[in-house]
Amino acid sequence: MTRRARASASATVANLGPGYDVLGLCVEGPRDVVTAELTRDGAVTIVEVRGDDGRLPTAASDNCAGVAAQWVLENYGHGAGVRLWLDKGLPLGSGMGSSAASSVAAALATAALVCPSDFDKRALLDACREGERLATGTPHPDNVAPCLYGGVVACAPRANGHVEVISLPVAGELWVVAVKPNFAVRTADARAALPDAVPMADAVSNLAAIAGLVTALASGDHGLLGRSLGDRLATPYRRRLIAGYDAVEAAALAAGAIGCGISGSGPTMFALSPTQAEANTIAAEMVGAFVASGHQAVSHVSAIDPVGARLEAM
Repeated sequence: MTRRARASASATVANLGPGYDVLGLCVEGPRDVVTAELTRDGAVTIVEVRGDDGRLPTAASDNCAGVAAQWVLENYGHGAGVRLWLDKGLPLGSGMGSSAASSVAAALATAALVCPSDFDKRALLDACREGERLATGTPHPDNVAPCLYGGVVACAPRANGHVEVISLPVAGELWVVAVKPNFAVRTADARAALPDAVPMADAVSNLAAIAGLVTALASGDHGLLGRSLGDRLATPYRRRLIAGYDAVEAAALAAGAIGCGISGSGPTMFALSPTQAEANTIAAEMVGAFVASGHQAVSHVSAIDPVGARLEAM
């Protein structure tokens, strides 16, 4: 039996325009990496967390990576335990799925030690959602599902708490720009900013936008895609948490972005572009707009990652 395994999981853009708690996509890096070592004590032990500036707890029950690994052991471990080493490649509080990447990488590395070789990683969704429950207070799947599956996905809640993940086709070339300013937004604060109820007209608008977005992705119709990225459920209430939001959005669109919005709960903002060259220009303009608003920012440009979480060579 394998004694050690290493898995990595990438950043994500969740909510994706009108798709609050439903739509998400996986980008090519940055990535969290978890190394797992098999033990026989039945426990999850986090040996070390690197790259977090000491901000994350190492008690397994208080760390989303530990919680996800524990779920795998309870369902497939047959008394086994694991020791974990977590290397954070994603910044905390960024809106790029940092907690999701840790949960997914830990679940996959642990499963590689205790599950059969033909085990389907998609069976780990509930493990990863438990990590999100700890990190954000709710087991929402729109970060962990694209992180685990790759590509662009829709998450559909079903009976008994089950979530069906639908992989959406993407036609042609599409580049993702993610720009993170030098401040954080807590997911709990972003969720608290949302109202308990929204006008029916706003709900209908988002339903229509999602239909257009799915069609546009499948057909490669960038005009329709841009017209379908508007959001009336979350963005109007969360944009006030992101200093410079309006200026950054305007800069992205002026530079040729297909559309722009908040990545996850923010403060990272995303934009979509048809080419890498245009994406680089859009990224520079968005960074410049954040700087002009009084905040330094860093950008990441990548294609959509079709694979998602993966086992790495040791």
